Order: sequence, then structure tokens, then C-alpha cells
Amino acid sequence: MLVKKWMSSPVNTVEANASLMDAADLFEKKVISMLPVMEKGRIVGIVTDGDIKKATPSQATTLAVYELGDLLRKVKITKMMSSPVLSTTEDCTVEEAARKMLMENISGMPVKNNQGHLTGIITKSDIFRSLVSFTGAAQKGQIFALKINDSPGSVKNLIDIIRMGGGRLLSILTSYDDVEQGFRKVFVHAFNLPEENFDGVVSQLYDAGELLFLADQTRNIRKIFGGFYEKN
Repeated sequence: MLVKKWMSSPVNTVEANASLMDAADLFEKKVISMLPVMEKGRIVGIVTDGDIKKATPSQATTLAVYELGDLLRKVKITKMMSSPVLSTTEDCTVEEAARKMLMENISGMPVKNNQGHLTGIITKSDIFRSLVSFTGAAQKGQIFALKINDSPGSVKNLIDIIRMGGGRLLSILTSYDDVEQGFRKVFVHAFNLPEENFDGVVSQLYDAGELLFLADQTRNIRKIFGGFYEKN
């Protein structure tokens, strides 16, 4: 769950004295979404593929090809970069990085080690990869979303129901968002739950809490129950 596990490394960078054309070439050749701008081994800015697209004249421009290239070579990347740079560290969790990116409305961040050296980049794509891994989304199974009492043993009870039904636990997430005090939402991803036991497990989950959503991905069964989209 640490950023170090999910960041992209090694990092493509561009020097502060580089031109817009230099950066555009790197984006095209390396198929990347952002470039740290370096000066004397230190990060001084960040430039994204969106910055490059905004700064590059469209195909509708009246400039000749050689004029366009000359223009892009004259513009320094420091004119387009964002500074100061928001960054994270290798020992931060992916959740912490995701929250920071969401709050700051950015698509990625440079990653530094304990010595302050640039060691990687973490982007939204890396966050998505980690989410798929954490939740077991790559493996088809049975998914249950419930609202339950926030009391000791309530989550264990759900797990026991699934295990007694012959299923195995792939992942479990809980949240206190959009529920009244004293309750929590639980999202369970199980697998290997025998088809003949599915309805029995669902019936027991009904008794264990308020069932919000269920899906058996192996049989393409999905059902949304009342209140799933309600917010307090």
C-alpha cells in the first residue's frame, strides 16, 4: 500500500533550460503524462502533457512547419511549468497520495526518498492500478454492499456468513461516508461462493444489516436495493 510499490520509476525528466519542443518530443517518445523540471539536480517545476497541448498551436494554425518548430524551440519549458511542486514520499500510503491529489486537483506527483532525491512519479493511473489490486477487481466473484451497525463483531459476522456459505474473502472495505452515526457501510468482495448457496447467503445478509447492492459477476447477476444512492 506504499507509494514506493506503485510509483512509476525510473523517472523521465527535463532540464530547466530545455525548450517546449524538447519536452514535446519527450512526451511523444516516452508516452508519459508529466515531466519534472530539474535544475542542478533539484525539482523546480512540473509540466504535464496538457500544458504542452495548450501551448502548442493547433493544426489550424497558419504558421508553416518550419515556423512552428522555430517557435517551439524558442519557448523555454520554465514558461509553461507549474511551480512550486507538490510531491510525496516513498513511505506515504497510496491512500494519502490519492487524497492529496484529489484535494489539490492534480493528476500526479513526483516521489522523493528520505534523502529528498527524486525516485519516481505517481499518477492517477497508478492509483487506479492499486485500487484494482486492493479490491480484487481483476477476479470475478460475488460483491455485497451493506449498511450495518457500527458495533464490535458486526463486520466479522458478515465474513462468517460468507465463509459458512462456502465462499472465500477477496477484499473488504468499510466507510463512514453518507451514513448516520452508529452505522457504517461495508463492501465485501468474495469468490468461490457456490451457486447453490448464493440465495441462502443473501438471505442471511438481509438479517445482518441493510443490503444495498449485490452482484454475482460469475453469472452476471446485479441488483440495487432502495436507498443505495441516498445521502444524508
